[in-house]
Amino acid sequence: MTPFHVALLIVLHVQDPQPRIDCRQWQECRQLALDAAARQDFETFHDLAWRAVQTGPKDNPDLMYLLARAQSLSGRPGDALVMLQRLAGMGVPTDAVTNDDFRRVRALPAWTEADALLNNRSPVDDRSVIREDRSAPTAGSGPPTPGTAKTETRPAEPGTTPAESLRFTTAPFTPAGLAYDSVSRRFIVGDRNARKLAVVDEFSHHVANLASAQSSGFGDIEALEIDPRQGNLWVVSNDAAADRGGDASPKSGLAGQTTLHKLQLVSGRLLASYSLPERLGAARFADVAATVNGAIIVLDGAGHRLLRLGPRAQALELAANLPESLATSVAPTAADTVYVANEGGILLVDLASRAVTVLKTAKGVDIGGITRLRWYKASLVAVQRTDGATYRAIRISLSRNGRTATALQVLDAALETTGPTAATVSGGMLYYLASGRGDEMIVRRVTLQ
Repeated sequence: MTPFHVALLIVLHVQDPQPRIDCRQWQECRQLALDAAARQDFETFHDLAWRAVQTGPKDNPDLMYLLARAQSLSGRPGDALVMLQRLAGMGVPTDAVTNDDFRRVRALPAWTEADALLNNRSPVDDRSVIREDRSAPTAGSGPPTPGTAKTETRPAEPGTTPAESLRFTTAPFTPAGLAYDSVSRRFIVGDRNARKLAVVDEFSHHVANLASAQSSGFGDIEALEIDPRQGNLWVVSNDAAADRGGDASPKSGLAGQTTLHKLQLVSGRLLASYSLPERLGAARFADVAATVNGAIIVLDGAGHRLLRLGPRAQALELAANLPESLATSVAPTAADTVYVANEGGILLVDLASRAVTVLKTAKGVDIGGITRLRWYKASLVAVQRTDGATYRAIRISLSRNGRTATALQVLDAALETTGPTAATVSGGMLYYLASGRGDEMIVRRVTLQ
């Protein structure tokens, strides 16, 4: 072997990507995370701690604290502060004030206010302060008794006036997509024209940038979605050429095309970008959604088709062709089917056979004008444009075979919004963005049964 080949092997070894996370049980992920922390591989520590939170008991303080440590040590002190504040809001104290692992958090300008919050919290249920050597929780342990937080409101009962989750004030923007991260209790909002994502903390109402065109190569943002299985954030965007129906074939760099972006949810770090293969021609991505098996479905409005990215795939592939009508949103079901909203109603697509049929409607059920569509427990939840260019939130009941819309329930009859695509379903709640006074925006929610 020549010296050149030896040097090449050394370079390739150094540039090997980080190992893929293969743990499935939260106990295994937690132990692997601790092992990574012990060898000071803090990026892997972060990814494994995040995976443990995803797969472990909901709102478990030990796993949340583990993630906060990993966020701080891996250079994400802002995210760590959010997690510590959430623990404080639950009434769970930590040793963040003295633990050296959180020195980056304590260096933040926002730490002064947070320090007072963390120190003034009293333990609940006689729990001791969470420290890094705390023993692992048991699989059957439930979440701690929540503390009181000024932003908490009771969920609205179905059919009643929607509850308000939070209000926040920011510079004027054009909303394009909304997602809710139940782990960090943050909302992610897309700003279409500014080509960036912002996060809004549910407790503090603090607004911060998550990702931008500079960091992630966004064009005009059209939609976003969280994959609850893998914990990734998916975003679709289009540049000016794509909006004009221009060539969307891959080019050098991230910008200049219609693109599917994969981001790490907790940090906003870009993980991958997917452009349409050149053989599939021009496209304009309009919506993105995740299936229960980890596949990603993308709606191509210009090409009138559905595209699919498999859990281990490296490129988008054609899933089905659609009729040539204006399609706006997609909603994959638990089975191998996808509902697609278009200007006239809703289509039902069988991904296995690529068959496309029109969703039938019972008498008096109007399913036209839908701008955002999501699947929830054998029904469809949507934002719908009504007469006079106003919007409402609805739930559409389906027949047993899913081929007929049998009834429609109005969840919010008067949805004042400039972002009719800014809606999501998470944890049995419909969340959507409504306009307040001036630059104020309101996140509302409706409990779904």
